[in-house]
Amino acid sequence: MKNLDQEINLETCLAVNPNLVLRIEDDDCALLFDPDRGSVQMLNQTAVAIWQNIDGQRSLRQIIEGLHDQYEGMDAAANQQIIALVNGLLKLGAIGTREQS
Repeated sequence: MKNLDQEINLETCLAVNPNLVLRIEDDDCALLFDPDRGSVQMLNQTAVAIWQNIDGQRSLRQIIEGLHDQYEGMDAAANQQIIALVNGLLKLGAIGTREQS
């Protein structure tokens, strides 16, 4: 996984940081733990769905399209919120781009 110094675009294939641990507490909350930094981020249900779709193969566009299939009534504002969340995860080092082989 490579870290990015700039914001991603819709065609960027995303990968999660393999050193992080996601622990789903209940239907509304999950904890994303970084053992190297000792930090914890709380994720809501939608953020968990996004996290679970970041597999190193799908682009941000494909992830958003998949969420449109999963959640009814998503609009452009929801798309912008997803992009903002992904950029926040990027800045935390929780995600990056897939390593090119």
